[in-house]
Amino acid sequence: MIGQTVSHYRIIEKLGEGGMGVVYLAEDTVLGRQVAIKTLTDTTGVGTRNFRGRFLREARSASTLSHQHIATIYDYGETPEGQPYIVMEFVKGAILGELIRRENLTIPRSLKIVTEVAEALAEAHRHGIIHRDIKPSNVAINHRGEVKVLDFGLAKQLELGPADSSDPDRQTLLNTQTREGVIVGTPMYLSPEQALGVDVDVRSDLFSLGGVLYECIAGKPPFTGGNPIEICAKVIRDDPPPPSQLNKDVTAELDRITLKALAKKQEHRYQTADEMIADLNQVQVELQSDSSGHPVTRLVASAAPTRSTSALATFSDILKRPRLSIGYVAGGLVLVGLIVTALWWAMRPKPHQATAEAQKWYDIGVNYLREGAYFKAIKPLQESVNADDKFALAHARLAEAWTELDYTERAQIELLRVDGLVPDRSVLERVDLLYLDAIRNTITRDFPAAANGCAEIAKLKPNEAYAYLDVARAYEKNDEIDKALENLKLAAARDAQYAPAFLRLGILYGRKEDLTNADAAFDKADSLFQTLGDFEGRTEVLFQRGAMLSRVGKMPDAQEQLQKALDIARTSANQYQEIKTMLQLSTVLQTRGNTEPAKQMAGDAVNLAQSLGIENLATQGLIDLGDAYLVRREYPDAERVLKQALDFARRNKGRRNEARSLLVLAKLYIQQETNTDEALTYVEQALAYFQQGGYNKEVSLAILLRGRARLLKGDYDGALTDFAQQIEFAQKTNNQSQLASTHLLVGNLLKTLERYSEALISFQKSFEIYKTLDVPITMGYLLVDQSEMLWRLGRYDEAKVLLAQVPKIADRLDSNYRQVVLARQSLVESKIALSEGNSAAAIAAANRALTLAGTAVSHTGAEARCQLGLVETRLGSKTQGLKLSQEAVEMAKLVKDEHLLSSTQLSLAEALLATGDLKNAVANAREAQQRFAQAKQHESEWQAWLLIGQASARQNDSAGARDAARHALGVLTSLEQKWGSEAFQGYASRQDIKAWRMQIEELLTSQ
Repeated sequence: MIGQTVSHYRIIEKLGEGGMGVVYLAEDTVLGRQVAIKTLTDTTGVGTRNFRGRFLREARSASTLSHQHIATIYDYGETPEGQPYIVMEFVKGAILGELIRRENLTIPRSLKIVTEVAEALAEAHRHGIIHRDIKPSNVAINHRGEVKVLDFGLAKQLELGPADSSDPDRQTLLNTQTREGVIVGTPMYLSPEQALGVDVDVRSDLFSLGGVLYECIAGKPPFTGGNPIEICAKVIRDDPPPPSQLNKDVTAELDRITLKALAKKQEHRYQTADEMIADLNQVQVELQSDSSGHPVTRLVASAAPTRSTSALATFSDILKRPRLSIGYVAGGLVLVGLIVTALWWAMRPKPHQATAEAQKWYDIGVNYLREGAYFKAIKPLQESVNADDKFALAHARLAEAWTELDYTERAQIELLRVDGLVPDRSVLERVDLLYLDAIRNTITRDFPAAANGCAEIAKLKPNEAYAYLDVARAYEKNDEIDKALENLKLAAARDAQYAPAFLRLGILYGRKEDLTNADAAFDKADSLFQTLGDFEGRTEVLFQRGAMLSRVGKMPDAQEQLQKALDIARTSANQYQEIKTMLQLSTVLQTRGNTEPAKQMAGDAVNLAQSLGIENLATQGLIDLGDAYLVRREYPDAERVLKQALDFARRNKGRRNEARSLLVLAKLYIQQETNTDEALTYVEQALAYFQQGGYNKEVSLAILLRGRARLLKGDYDGALTDFAQQIEFAQKTNNQSQLASTHLLVGNLLKTLERYSEALISFQKSFEIYKTLDVPITMGYLLVDQSEMLWRLGRYDEAKVLLAQVPKIADRLDSNYRQVVLARQSLVESKIALSEGNSAAAIAAANRALTLAGTAVSHTGAEARCQLGLVETRLGSKTQGLKLSQEAVEMAKLVKDEHLLSSTQLSLAEALLATGDLKNAVANAREAQQRFAQAKQHESEWQAWLLIGQASARQNDSAGARDAARHALGVLTSLEQKWGSEAFQGYASRQDIKAWRMQIEELLTSQ
């Protein structure tokens, strides 16, 4: 905006920028004076029209204030583009915060400044206006030493009446991410009522002013912490130490004034600014004679810890009195002890007893939590806190539900309210204290601590089934499935009619793929819910059974169960269950190939979720749908859906869903073998969030994906490190599926590094697990991979036996997967035939591989062109061989696989040599050799040296040919040490290897 004219104000320069507004220096072209203009940024966000209207309304209100210590509001309005602005007095001078940091304040000067701020507040309060954001950066001292309070243009009128619960004015700091002017308030200077998100009045400003006074005279703010949540908790819960503990020049009376302003309860604070001014004036008179004029030292760290509020005083004054006889002292102490004990017993805080109505709703909500129906739990838990806002456990459980639904900010607000309601935890009953700790540990993902706390509750309530269910939930979240099952069995034993225990037993048996026990548990749960007439419980059983069947690949059965769940959800008008069932059913339909119905159902579910304000559930569904598209290799649809999910997550501040979206997008790009750099960026972003939050399962997946991305980029050491870490984690958690997939990845990496015998072992381990799990697509790939390793090691017969099993596996796959698996089978068959000298079989298999691979850019397509080009070249079809080899190199560049690119380049060098283009043959062979050497791919490297030697010989460069041959022989010999004698001898027995070794000998003896 610099250089533009707004109304009759010419913008000169930017003075500063906050989370909501930008402040510019401008010239009033009519009156010829300098002014400050504050504009509202981000005017396109949600709720902006209401906010813009409030911005201008409050500017109009503040413009009525006229006081020597308030920066005057001259004008306000909107630009032609609809951007609101306020024109205010431009204050030349220093900000109070700068004076504090530069240690330019004495106690007398501090008191004078704070008194003048209080005078400004008194004037505003008389006009019914609260500032709500008193802090050092909103207090300016001009060049004449006059105090000016800034930002009254963002104040709040008292006479506006009660706001709706959705009014931004009612939202706390945490609910608006501390956007300046929206919250309104700054963490270190918030009043307790602001931190709790309840109504404020003039006493809130006086609390904030007390915080400013404290910082001025003590050298540090009264409340500090590592983040806004921690600071807000201290504002609600803790009393700061008296300022005199931090600065010996502070008098007892000044301690009293400061701490009175900072009283937690509004009725214990100054009731008006005039009351505070009177005390400040009196203390200033007293300080004229005996106060130090030393500058206040800025304290970076706390000099004394905050202390919890307590009604008991110490005995320090008693102990300072003159000594009496030991008998008097002893008797006095006993008497005092009895009195204090009696007083403590009579006056100690009693634990809050929830109302019957609140307890009723609480029990309903907690039952839903135990079933895993988190969204269903929200309404009854909100009803509970509405019925009794002092019910701390209800707030804690509500925080738990919000956390599970990825509404982190709402959860944090509820936890802050818990801290405010229970500042002294010692008054709680043992069970309530354990539950509060367990819930907090669950939210912060310290599941072992949560499990230990719940186990203590179970000891106190050994006959209550729900207590063991709570222990099981904590173990389940920590992926300790066996311990969770053990406690669920205890819950079922305590109460054979406790349906949630059987429901969760079914879910966990399903996770272990123990379908027999899972079905029995689901049947029992369904029977109990049916007896109770609980339609929602029955729907949940059907949904969870369908989800289990989907995971194990029984798609028709899964579809049947989910359709029944959807029918009941719609009949009972349970829209939450309807939405999540539609999303799961969409995934099943997509996997079964019913693409259009799947898209339609997913779209309907997302639209319904948005209309009901359940955006985070819609986001989760979109991520699952994107993953299903990914499994079917429908990449454009997968990317579209996942980017929509990422956009939803970011708009709704769903950090966990955002990280999940990034992770699956990374998986998409890695599976496509494109956008590897972007995939790595996404993985690192997701990994940082999951590591910080303690999401072990997601951390494991992220490390796995990072390893795959590093593999594609040629960072083999980094990839091996990631995969080794992943195998260790999978073994520790006994996650067979994860263990199998990681062994597969390690096998592929070792194959790339041309460590064939080691790769074979990894492929065999992976195959055995996938065979047990009965995953045909991966079994097909692994049969081909094992075959390739076997023939490379000269074990032709074993390789052919495995290849013969591939078609039977491929027949179990849909057409897309079947073609890819058979294409890779044909590739290996062609390589074996070429190695054995069977040209007819080699060219037939290579043509078959190319046909099956199709024209799309893919790893298999590039390999098929490379292999067919090699066969054509060696059979004498030089032009065709060169053409196919060039196509293979170009496709390999698009695939972005470093080893593939090197291999295709070597084949191109052979084709160029065959056509007589010796110069380019040498250039390509040398480049391939260097790449192989750098990647430690020595089996390919020695073949590249052989090609260089043959090209040199054709150029009559005998010395160059012999040198290249010596390099080839040296690298070939090193393979025996690298692989071991047995593996190397099998390799050396291959017919093609024997022939190439003879060519090396011929080059070495050439003249």
